[in-house]
Amino acid sequence: MQLHLVRPANYSGEAGLLHVRRLQEELNKALAEANWSQVRRLDQACAVLIDKVIAANQEDEQALAAALGELKGLYANLIVQCKREVASMVH
Repeated sequence: MQLHLVRPANYSGEAGLLHVRRLQEELNKALAEANWSQVRRLDQACAVLIDKVIAANQEDEQALAAALGELKGLYANLIVQCKREVASMVH
């Protein structure tokens, strides 16, 4: 029997942005499907991911700004969607 180790994920530079983009795609899909339990789970995962991206990019302000900038748009959309959902429940 042979043991294979998994390499730790790379969160620096473009690799970190790729992780953010994948999570963003999953979150957009969950929003489109109004899968609120998945949105909640992904939101929690996002907080952990951002901590890792920040730690890996402390010296690369450009990569950090790009990752956070992409998330800003995602969360703006999330807020709009939540407001619509609440409004539909009220009426």
